[in-house]
Amino acid sequence: MANRKELVSFLQKIFLEKDSEEWLRLLAAAEIPCGPINTIDRVLADPQILAREMVVEMEHAVTGKYKVVGSPMKLSPTPVQYRISPPSLGEHTAEVLKDVLGYDQRKIDRLREEKVI
Repeated sequence: MANRKELVSFLQKIFLEKDSEEWLRLLAAAEIPCGPINTIDRVLADPQILAREMVVEMEHAVTGKYKVVGSPMKLSPTPVQYRISPPSLGEHTAEVLKDVLGYDQRKIDRLREEKVI
């Protein structure tokens, strides 16, 4: 740790000499554990992610088709069913205020009038 600043500066210059795929190949060939730090687009296109159905396309009544993260639960006898789209912003606010927090309809209406919800 005493020389961390100098070491990081030194390594950054060296790592810029090759792209990440070349470094991964060289490190793997030297039997040094390594792996990429992927961007979101690369993660979503990864063959293993696709094979495990971790990206699922759904239909939304307002926005149309879109992709969501799939369930990590993979149970053969009871496969996951994707039936309900994620809610739109504020879609369930009234239900939460009423059922969870115990607000009456008058109070919910007042919050709407005040543009709090």
